[in-house]
Amino acid sequence: MAHILQRHARRIVAHSSSTTRFFSSYANKTLWSSNQILQSRIESALDQKSNISTVLEQWRQQQGNQLNPSLVRGIIEKLHDSKRFHQALDVSDWMVKRKICNLAPEDLTARFHLIKKVLGLEEAEKFIESIPRNQRGESIYTALLNSYTESDKMYKAESTFEKMRKLGLLSKPCPYNSMISLYDSFGDRDKVDEILREMEENNVELDSFTVNKALRVYASVSDIEKMDKFRAGFEANANLELSTTLDMAKAYLGKGFKGKAREMLRKTEKFWDSESHVELMTLYGRAGEVDDVLRVWKMAKMTRKQNNRGFRALIGSLLNLGDINQAEEVYYNEWETAGLELDGLIQTMLASGYREKGMVNKADQLMYKTLRNRQLDIPITPMLEEWGKQGNQVKPSDLRDLIKNLTDSNQFSKALEDYATRLHLTEKVLSLEEAQKFFDKSMPDNMKDYSVYTTLLTQSKTLDKAESIFEKMRELGFLFKLPPFNKMISLYSELGKRIEIESLLKEMKENNIEPDSVTMNNVLRVYACVSAIESMEKYKSEWDDDDYKLEVKTMDAMAAAYEREGLTLKAIEITPSKNEVYRLWNEYKKDDKEGSRGSSRVV
Repeated sequence: MAHILQRHARRIVAHSSSTTRFFSSYANKTLWSSNQILQSRIESALDQKSNISTVLEQWRQQQGNQLNPSLVRGIIEKLHDSKRFHQALDVSDWMVKRKICNLAPEDLTARFHLIKKVLGLEEAEKFIESIPRNQRGESIYTALLNSYTESDKMYKAESTFEKMRKLGLLSKPCPYNSMISLYDSFGDRDKVDEILREMEENNVELDSFTVNKALRVYASVSDIEKMDKFRAGFEANANLELSTTLDMAKAYLGKGFKGKAREMLRKTEKFWDSESHVELMTLYGRAGEVDDVLRVWKMAKMTRKQNNRGFRALIGSLLNLGDINQAEEVYYNEWETAGLELDGLIQTMLASGYREKGMVNKADQLMYKTLRNRQLDIPITPMLEEWGKQGNQVKPSDLRDLIKNLTDSNQFSKALEDYATRLHLTEKVLSLEEAQKFFDKSMPDNMKDYSVYTTLLTQSKTLDKAESIFEKMRELGFLFKLPPFNKMISLYSELGKRIEIESLLKEMKENNIEPDSVTMNNVLRVYACVSAIESMEKYKSEWDDDDYKLEVKTMDAMAAAYEREGLTLKAIEITPSKNEVYRLWNEYKKDDKEGSRGSSRVV
């Protein structure tokens, strides 16, 4: 077998990062106490980015061809743990070539992991095929199964699991855990239940991973009955993880069990970290009392410096619990004195809380003060929308004064944004017709943003008027940037107008306007809509080597087009949904002949 393993050595590229004292934290101090010279040489080789195998070979010859196998294994382990995978595989190849020892199952498993890291899973599979069948033990099959489940290779994972079942290698929880993770990622809860039943029938003891994973599966579908039953039977033998208790609390809240949710959140507090306080406060804001929220906030302040994200969670939770006074106290006594950047969202949140309590004057005063703040360097649209909610006492003169103040203080971009926002608000609150009047009569010429107006028309699918405005922009010479084209292409894509889109693409090319991801996705969706497979694939191929990314709805549309045309394998390859992959694969397997031919592409 050695000559088969050695071929991997030729493909290893020497790689290492600089190091100080490589063995300074090595656990086996006794082993290295008599090998200080070798240790020094290895660290020097790492500094010089040289192969460790050369150092080991020289040392072996100096020691009369004798070398402790445990020492070599320790070097491989240390290199692996420090992410020097190329160096680790180089040493492993040398160990095989020089027959330092008979390879134990652990050696084979370690080599599998290293080959997968350095050369990829396909080469690692070839390595396993090179191992005699009588030497392929539980550890190597488990490692292979883990690799398949981690990469969502359903067919190969199920085949490997079945092989382990036939060989009697399913005596430990690890393989079952891998399959539970895989089926959970595909949303197949029935399969998860089957795996748990098989573990029970085979008297395989559930470990903490199994218990936590199963509880999260039940929590994800809000199956409270099964979750509680499973928890009662196995919680005593496992340590619940932070993510598990949080997921369970969310499941309880989703079904209205606030008492159980609070109980689970209390468990979370026992092992929470400083990063989880935001989620804890938010969940207590739905399930607990004000005291719960403030208790978590107090703990958080003791462990880390607070930021706007934490204040948003705190104030939002207090408002959700109806304590406007406490939220107000936190804002004025803690946030304003914390020296944080002006957030905008916090002020908007508190203003909404004021309005819900009928405290309209306080809401308006807070928003006006915030908008006039010269340190406000964020989009003001959300605050203007809050200010424009029904029930406010803001007068048109207030908005005019605001725009004047913004302009006078050299914050002209905010003034322009305000006009754009008012245009959006007019359309949203009144009507598109009123927005058109506002655009035509109320906006100064130097404030007219035709792209915003075009956006309104395209979003409302007002084709004639959108085309009219687009033509006006063409006459005025405003079509020198991509956004207006994207708006029209988006509208045409929604309406399935392929010819019009191709005309715009031609115009863009003539004007040297480069398309972007938005353009590409809209074009692909319209081709998919009319099942123009050849055009769709040709257009996609033009962008395969670039940084453009397909949107989920684009991949969904393309998968649907392939399925309509009977190209199931292509549908499987493009769909972003694991559930769809599972469904399409099961459909495809109904044809045994095609299923056998296509399985390699699917997995």
